[in-house]
Amino acid sequence: MKPALRSGTRAPVALASALVTTALVLSGCGQRTRVAITIAGKHKHVPAGTTLAEAVALFRMRPAAGSLLDLQGNVLRHRIFPGALLLDGRRAAGATRLRSGNQVGSLPGRDRTEPLRHQLVAVPGGTFSDPQFLLSRTPGVEVIVRGAFSHELVSVGFRPNGQQPTLERAVALTFDDGPSPNDTPRILAVLRRLHVRATFFVIGYLVERYPRVVALERRDGMAIGNHTYNHPEVPPFAELPWRLIKDEIALGAQSLARLGIRAQLLRPPGGSFSAALVRTAQALGERVVLWSVDPTDWSPGVTAHQIARRVLGAVRPGSIVILHDGGGDRSATIRALPVIVKGIRQRGLRLVEIAAR
Repeated sequence: MKPALRSGTRAPVALASALVTTALVLSGCGQRTRVAITIAGKHKHVPAGTTLAEAVALFRMRPAAGSLLDLQGNVLRHRIFPGALLLDGRRAAGATRLRSGNQVGSLPGRDRTEPLRHQLVAVPGGTFSDPQFLLSRTPGVEVIVRGAFSHELVSVGFRPNGQQPTLERAVALTFDDGPSPNDTPRILAVLRRLHVRATFFVIGYLVERYPRVVALERRDGMAIGNHTYNHPEVPPFAELPWRLIKDEIALGAQSLARLGIRAQLLRPPGGSFSAALVRTAQALGERVVLWSVDPTDWSPGVTAHQIARRVLGAVRPGSIVILHDGGGDRSATIRALPVIVKGIRQRGLRLVEIAAR
């Protein structure tokens, strides 16, 4: 009888243990239960109860962030606009718990172009404005549109104080980014043949490398201005530390001084300027000169026809036109020059260099 009694005692205990084990398995205790999801296009399994944020961290999935761009498409601020997490194609909070069959994806942050800033600059009568955008000594107001962060120039308008505008019936052709040993002499040959005076804004280290090209500019009676020593563009010139801005202007002027040229005109790289930059240039004896017509002759693939059409479609009395004699192959600009000069003169406008004072 005793053996039977022991056997009967063990049976309920074993049954209870089996039931508990079964319940634990069914309930997912110990995170045995897992859910199947698709994350970034790949099938994965995660423990039940996993949140969207936990899954993203587990599989190191990070939505790409967007950047802030300047008006030319260059990056001003890297990856500052975050992307978003998507659950079954919709935005979802990171605390959302995943279920079997969920699809996890991401939406990259969008690149955004800097906003525009509008500025009014008073033009006193009898003198050029500083910064200068037009060939005008008429009192009035220049309406300037530029990038809010890069300070890059977009457009310029002029509102005279009187009833009738008296902008000078002249146009100034200006050339940046030289001297170039190949393209600058070719441009000078065209200007010499057409009896045109222009203004060349030269880069200091290139002046030191090609002094004979600068001598050709002087021989032909061209005005020569400072385009800084190294032509720094990233970050935008006006965003650089004050000391570096001052050094770039001063070193550019020194490269010209060694050739007997006094720098009185400054064109900052990319047209990036600020009130502090203008004051710095003034303290060094230079006036900031920008432009009112930009055909973007530096753009890859641009043709001579496009350059000429853009200039002649925008030029007005008092316009300052920006072109380039360096920084790349300027064959299209050289071919466009005769058409530009002819079109400007047909409108009864003179072609002049920019006066220092």
